[in-house]
Amino acid sequence: MASQNRTNDPGTGTRYSSYSKRIINKNGSFNVIKKGLPPSSRNAYQYLIQIGWTSFLGIVVLYLLAINAIFATIYYLSAPPEFAEGWMGFNRWLECYFFSFQTFTTVGYGAMAPVGIAMGVISSFESIFGWISFAIITGILYGRFSRPSARLMYSTNALIAPHKDGKALHFRIANKRRSTLMEMEATVLLMTVQRDKEGKGILERNFQQLKLQINRIIFFPLNWTIVHPIDEKSPLFEKSASDLKEMDAEILIMIKGFDDTFSQVVHSRYSYKWNEIVWNARFEMAYNTIPSGDIELYFDLLDKYRKV
Repeated sequence: MASQNRTNDPGTGTRYSSYSKRIINKNGSFNVIKKGLPPSSRNAYQYLIQIGWTSFLGIVVLYLLAINAIFATIYYLSAPPEFAEGWMGFNRWLECYFFSFQTFTTVGYGAMAPVGIAMGVISSFESIFGWISFAIITGILYGRFSRPSARLMYSTNALIAPHKDGKALHFRIANKRRSTLMEMEATVLLMTVQRDKEGKGILERNFQQLKLQINRIIFFPLNWTIVHPIDEKSPLFEKSASDLKEMDAEILIMIKGFDDTFSQVVHSRYSYKWNEIVWNARFEMAYNTIPSGDIELYFDLLDKYRKV
């Protein structure tokens, strides 16, 4: 492999004292858990932007339930007897809880009203706090919807198949969104592990950039089969499946392109471990021209291959 294609460290580290999992997880995140950082509210926005929708909505609902429970308890302790008259114990607290939600959301059905100066001050403060809370939640919601991101579908497996006079590594991607991506560019690295003579522990990770047959396309309306020819200059030359297993090989992929919906560049990451590479197989066509002249792209066929 030419020296210019060797990458000493792409940013993931090279020396490890023991075995570690894959570098890039299936969801595109890196296999890194950050420890030792003190809690900081400055990271809350990024966290709420990045987590899944189920987790985000769960946090919002729990926050609203908890903050209103706190205000309901304050009302319960400070409200005069004429407030929610006739209710006692837990039922009275529930009435305070319902009143808190009406105040927090500024709904104000009119059936309940603060009684006394203390409740008036508390309800005024809660109204302001409610406005601020919903403004923050709305801003985060907008940020989640407007954040540029790529949703690419990768073939479940990478394939090594006959190619011209030799072999080549193949994998496929397609755009899962209806937006148009263009000026697509792919960078593919091969990560291998160099172990000690006794096969205990990891000494060093080596990274080598794989030369692609086509590393850039202008338009991306269909699927894109990314091909790395395995020739004499390829680090995969004359390697077998057992060799890749021994080296704990992982194919690291970074895709970037221009999204015309956001008018910004978006990125996507993925990887294939050695046991996710199928040998002597070739992808089948994932699109077809129908009688009307239109082209149909079948995402359920993106993974389909046949042995050769």
